[in-house]
Amino acid sequence: MTMASKVNFKISKSEAAYIEHYFYGILAAGLAAHEIAPHDSLKVVAGKAIVGGLLAPIIARINPKSLVNQIDSVTGAPESLTAPIVTAALADAQKIVATEATK
Repeated sequence: MTMASKVNFKISKSEAAYIEHYFYGILAAGLAAHEIAPHDSLKVVAGKAIVGGLLAPIIARINPKSLVNQIDSVTGAPESLTAPIVTAALADAQKIVATEATK
């Protein structure tokens, strides 16, 4: 047996949502870094994307004024419940804004 055959990753739906959230954050940060400084090398843009894409959600999570933290404090609901709902609602809102902008 090889080492790869012994590794078995199990990811819950909430963990998958977080991974997707970070992935989109990294893509958005990379696009922003490229738009701000298009002359930067791919290596520099990738570095900025990873730092920006990972740092922003971490800061948002510890920010007491973030939407998820506000909902948690008012309702007493756990973050594992509210974070995916807020993420889905914001994604839907962004789709609506994008659709309306193209009209």
